[in-house]
Amino acid sequence: MRRIQKVLGLVGLVLLWGGCASTMMVFTDPGNAEILVDGEMIGRSPALYAGESSLGGSVEVTARLSGYQEQTVQVSRVLQPWGWYLPDNVHVRLERVEE
Repeated sequence: MRRIQKVLGLVGLVLLWGGCASTMMVFTDPGNAEILVDGEMIGRSPALYAGESSLGGSVEVTARLSGYQEQTVQVSRVLQPWGWYLPDNVHVRLERVEE
């Protein structure tokens, strides 16, 4: 019985510290903004980001759209019972640039 508990504990630690796929939808208001995650273009909003989760940490999400001020937000990973994951979605509100 003790051996099984040790094995299960080890598997749990590997899952916590190992890389697991994590996805997050990025929405903007207004829509159709370019979305970059950690400096890499992933598409236009709404955009799906799929990346590796690691122990804690965060990703930097940048939204930019012509006529609006670029916005950057830090999105922290959250600890779930099965590992560290990004939230399901993030919303970025862009402010119009006055000309």
